[in-house]
Amino acid sequence: MKNKKNLKGFTLVELIVVMAVFGIIMAGALQFLNPVSKMMKGSSLQESNSATVDNIKRYLEGTLRYASSVYVHNGDLKKYDGGNPVILGGTEENKQLEAVKNFVDDYFKDKADSNNDPIKGEVHLMKIDNDNGGRITESLFNFEAGYTYYDWNGVDAWDSPSTGVSASVSMTSFDKPVINDVYFKDYSIFTTLGYNTVNPVHAGDISALPARVRDDQYFGRINPVLIDDGSGNMVPYTFSENMFSFSFVTYRNDKDGAGNSLYHHIIDDEHVFGSPYASSNATLALVNIKSGFCDGYNTSLNNRPIRRNGNGKTPTDMVDDFTGGTPPAYVPDGKWDYEPLPTPPKSFTTYDPGNLAGGNNIYIIYTLPD
Repeated sequence: MKNKKNLKGFTLVELIVVMAVFGIIMAGALQFLNPVSKMMKGSSLQESNSATVDNIKRYLEGTLRYASSVYVHNGDLKKYDGGNPVILGGTEENKQLEAVKNFVDDYFKDKADSNNDPIKGEVHLMKIDNDNGGRITESLFNFEAGYTYYDWNGVDAWDSPSTGVSASVSMTSFDKPVINDVYFKDYSIFTTLGYNTVNPVHAGDISALPARVRDDQYFGRINPVLIDDGSGNMVPYTFSENMFSFSFVTYRNDKDGAGNSLYHHIIDDEHVFGSPYASSNATLALVNIKSGFCDGYNTSLNNRPIRRNGNGKTPTDMVDDFTGGTPPAYVPDGKWDYEPLPTPPKSFTTYDPGNLAGGNNIYIIYTLPD
């Protein structure tokens, strides 16, 4: 008689061991499924600064590099009232709408497309929200530019150009996050315009330092980098389309029981950062600002089609009253007549570059070529 072989299964211990091994493998796999979280978790301050700033820099450069016009509001959205910068009021949506409308009126008013119709397009608004840990968001707007025209006085002459038609602007998206929020989980980023450094100072050298942080020995204070202006004078590095630079300070998110930051303080209108902190800089290239899209490089942008209203004409009719000959006479040539814009538009503008009106955030309003 043949002996039957004994069939054996897994013991309970063996099953537990196998399950434990699979658990370890799955835990490791989950870490690889979210590489950003793995990279940021437990990282040092300098590593976090490098990773976050690298992502911000790549986004800024990829987004703004080919912009055809850029307006930067330093320290919140602002307008000029009698030459003095004033922070816009109202809700965030209304402030953005007003700022974009001002931008369109400033840059696109009286410009025309190939058919001499008012220009239509999109405007982007980027917000660097220092009040919210340095997060970056984008809003998008559709617009139709305004235009001016001459009114007929009803008798025998054309008046000076009237106010005309203002731009129309509508918001299609609002404050959409563009940088992964995981980068701001443990640390915040404070962004400033220009090329700046963070110089260490002792607590005793800072007036009105909050009592809750006096046990920290050293702090950092933002200072502009000085460069030679070509005449031997050392002046602050100027933020412009040629030196489109940003400085970043990374600091811990820790707060006290009242919700006040333990590592970021505003003292005597200066931003001071408690140790540990890390700083870095980024300079971007704007390739389209000095191109055929901007004033001074395309003279057609410095002229507007002449529009008239009254005496049988409307602003949408072609004005073809070219004056020529001797003595001057109206010689229609089948084309729109043009005149120089009173103030040629600028493709790059910084509102309140010295941040005289205050505020912590930075807004960048820009357009991209078609």
